[in-house]
This record gives sequence, C-alpha cells and structure tokens, in this order.
Amino acid sequence: MSDRIEDNSSFEEFRNNLKGGKSVKKIASFFAPFSSRAKGILDAFENFDEIEKQFEEISKSPDQFNHYFSERGWIAHESGNHDLILECIALAEAGNINEAEEKLADHYTSEAMQWMISSTYGIPEFRLRNVLIKAAFEDTKAQRYYSAVPLLLMIIDGTVNDISKSKGFFVENTDLTAWDSIAAHSSGLSKLRDILNVTRKATTTEEIFFPYRNGILHGRDLSYANKYVAGKAWLTLFAINDWAKALKKNKERPLKEKNTPTLKETFSDLKDTISNYQQHKLKIKDMDKHMDCWKDRKPIVNQDFPAQGNEADYEEYTPERDAVRFLINWQKNNYGQMAKQICLFSNEFNIGKEAGRVRKVFEKKNLKSFEILSVEHQAPAIAELKVKVIVLFNETEYVKEIILRMLYQNEQGENMVYGQTGGIWKYMDSFFFHKIDMLDWNF
Repeated sequence: MSDRIEDNSSFEEFRNNLKGGKSVKKIASFFAPFSSRAKGILDAFENFDEIEKQFEEISKSPDQFNHYFSERGWIAHESGNHDLILECIALAEAGNINEAEEKLADHYTSEAMQWMISSTYGIPEFRLRNVLIKAAFEDTKAQRYYSAVPLLLMIIDGTVNDISKSKGFFVENTDLTAWDSIAAHSSGLSKLRDILNVTRKATTTEEIFFPYRNGILHGRDLSYANKYVAGKAWLTLFAINDWAKALKKNKERPLKEKNTPTLKETFSDLKDTISNYQQHKLKIKDMDKHMDCWKDRKPIVNQDFPAQGNEADYEEYTPERDAVRFLINWQKNNYGQMAKQICLFSNEFNIGKEAGRVRKVFEKKNLKSFEILSVEHQAPAIAELKVKVIVLFNETEYVKEIILRMLYQNEQGENMVYGQTGGIWKYMDSFFFHKIDMLDWNF
C-alpha cells in the first residue's frame, strides 16, 4: 500500500484517464477546424479543465488533511464532508489549526451526523448495535458526553471484533487497512488506533481531548466529557463504517489484471467518467437542495392526510403513502409486493425467497384495519410512523400500536433525502419483523 492516499488505485486510474484524455483533446483540437467528428469529440471535453482541477483537489486533500490533523485524532474518510475537509486544510495552512479543530468538533457532535449514522445501517455488525448508536447520538446532541463516549468506545470495539471475527479495534495487530480506501489507508485508521490505544496508568482529573480507550473505560481519565473527545469517537465509528464497506466492495469485486488501454479505450473510459462525474455532481446538488426540508415537515394526521385511506389519498414520495401501500398489501395477503418494500441492506434479492419469508411471518395474522397516528421525520432519509392496527390472530382480535421505521432509497439502494422524487420508503427489517413475528403480540 502506497504511503499516499492520492496513489490509491481509483485515483490513479482516473489520473491515467485524464492523461490519455489530454492526448485525445490535443489531437481533436488540431483536426476540429477540418472535421465535424473531431469537433464533436472536442465538445465532449468542454468541462475537462474544470474536472481536472477538481480531481487534483479531491485526490490530494485526504493526505493534506491527515498531515495536519491525524496526530490530533482526526482522519479523512470516505463519508466525511469534503467541503469541511477543504475548509480545515485552508485554516491549518493559514496557521489557524485550533479554529479548524473547533469546526471539526462542532460538526461531529451535531445534527449533521444523522446522515452518516443512517449509512451505518448497511453494515450488519453496526445494524446489530443500532439502538446503542441511537442512544449515543441522543446523548451527544444533549451534550451528555460522559455517557456518549464510553458507549461509542464499546460500539467501536465490538463492531470491529465482529467484522474481523477475532480482534477488536484496539488490539495492536488488528488489520485496519483495505485496498483502495481512504479511511483504511495506513495513514488513517491504523494510526488513529495507535493514538487512542496508548497506555493510561495514572488516574488524572486533567481534561483530555482524545477518546483514550484504556483511560476512559478503566476509569483513569476522569475529565473526558467534552465535544472533542466525543467528536473523535464519532469520526472513528464512521471511518470504521467506511472501512467495512471497502472490505465488502473488495470481496464482491476482486482485483482485475491491469492492462494498458488503447487510445480508443482511454477516450471511451474518460467520456464515461466525465458523464458519471457530471451526473454525480447534479445528484449531490439536488440532495443538498433538499437536505433541510425534512426538518420543516411536521405533518398532522387528519389535517395533512387521512388517518385511514387508500394509497391515492397520500402525496407521492412520502413515508405515509408507502406505509399505506404496505398495509393494504398486508390486508390483501400480497406477500410478493410486501417483500419488495422490505429494506434488506443487501444487493442480493430473491423475490421468491423473500416473499416466502414474508408469508411465514404474516399469513396467520390477518390485518382487519389500520390507522396512522403520527409521522416523525428523524433524519433526511428516515421516518417513523406510529400505526394502530387491528389484527385477527388465532381467532382473537388484537389492537396494538406498532412503529414502522422507514428508510428512503432509490432503486440502487442508495439513501435519498425527503423532498427528492423517484424513491421509495422501505421498512427496516430489523425494526419491524421481529415485533410482528412475536406470537403473543406483547410488543
């Protein structure tokens, strides 16, 4: 593994495409006055210089950030806020590194983390600990750092133990690297682990600014409850999430043998890269536009929408509409359609297998009626609905209130923001099925 993140394979591949693109652009520029085809090729490079400039900024920023901040307990990671990274680098270069660290601490203890927290649902080892993660988040927002920090340290250690199948995060020889990763580069998580795992033998009341595992969990560092310690603990958790995703990606997509591409292949790859990059920018811009919409939405049942109704009675792309669709499919025993609305956090989906699983859970529980009681938007992509249901089970009617926790996603399983169109609100399997499946209905 290279000493620099900017030498990661994905960066290097893009860089080589840019080099090939320069040759293509130079040739096309020469022939453009004489050839409409060459002019068309040149038009494809309209934003080439801007993309090249932005790529250089993106590829170099993780190394620059780690250079200034890794010794202070902050590292670059895939799901980090890139604008914040660039701002902190600029502050550090201007000699205002303490101001930059203040911004990092504020960011990693704020509501802005909700988006990164929702991304942990895709990793089973984190999903098992969702209740604890949520508790740590609530404590952090309330500035109860004294309880949030130990909880985060336990989550971090246990999650890495489950992922590695043998060793926790703070064990010296745990391999925290992954091919083509920012967080799991040798200058990232491994270095951060070494800092946080230092021996703390003496009891002290002096304020600390690192989430030292040994000192905090063994009761030696008594003055740890501040936003810097909590923020660095959260960053570590998110970086581990990015590491786990890199391991999964590398497992699903083995390394391909490197071949030198032809000029034609380089141009084709570059055109695809530019097109994908431009689409990605538009998607991010649209997501940013809607990012705050969910905070303002506080729907009132029987005023903004009916408590009971058909699917057409509810606005498109809202959690209540998809909730009603699911509940109506339950009434109709349409297990295949129900299965399509379950969020499985996996790329592997077999409709027959999932429909059978849904049937096993629901077929003896006949939904007679339902009533939406409330809708609460907890994050840009997450909503909770409280629903009163009347269910006939073993010839007995049960009246219960259930919570449907839902995640807004597109067809590719990527999280979306409330206000964007084209997605579907899916039910988080672990939050719903185990409750419905309890035979005594005491949930």
